[in-house]
Amino acid sequence: MQNTSNFSDGRQFTAWAAIIAAILAWACAGFYAAATGGDFGMVLRPAEFLALPTTAIDQFWLAMILDCLGFYLPFLIIGAYFWARLRPEHGVPMDMALLCIVVYVILGTAGAGIQFSTLHPLVVAHAAGDSMSQAASEKAWLAISHAAQGLWKLEGPVMGLWGVVVGRAIHRSGMPFGRLLMFVGLCYATAFVTSVLGLTVVFELVQLIFILLLPLWALLTGIHLLRNPSIGVTHE
Repeated sequence: MQNTSNFSDGRQFTAWAAIIAAILAWACAGFYAAATGGDFGMVLRPAEFLALPTTAIDQFWLAMILDCLGFYLPFLIIGAYFWARLRPEHGVPMDMALLCIVVYVILGTAGAGIQFSTLHPLVVAHAAGDSMSQAASEKAWLAISHAAQGLWKLEGPVMGLWGVVVGRAIHRSGMPFGRLLMFVGLCYATAFVTSVLGLTVVFELVQLIFILLLPLWALLTGIHLLRNPSIGVTHE
């Protein structure tokens, strides 16, 4: 007798969450690049950034929302699924990994949230023409953007641990794309180390790699879960 009700539904829900997350994450990267013209450091130059055209400001605002919906919130679903799927075989490390993915989501959504919630008010204040308002809005945005960057850099250790632990468990359980997830986890950890050491060029390169590869892993994993209905099915 097959018991498919709860786990099968969770598998399909996770699969679609992963696929949609990949699409939204790549869209986030596209809107971010479009808003800044590919000059990602512009965000830390408030006088220039806050004076961008309305279209670019709206693109950046949308990128921050897509950041939450693509890179972060769906990983609560993905992380919970793999915790339930892998814990019986791999034990306590899965509990540790689950805590890491929760912290990752909190850090990421906090960083994006403080930017999309404050961007438009500061742009309006900057456009008022008053030199005092411009200076105040620039200082406020500089502090906010540095805070967001700091939160995102702290993702490195927790996402690194989640990627390596869960990726290794996926690989050892015979499921595909475990090594890809391990590589993504190592990229997150490397990004954290290089940012602390001030190796800006290496940090930006590694960051670009995991921004592209994490959605790719989610997409491939989601498709695999949809195509393999036997995953997660137990027999009685």
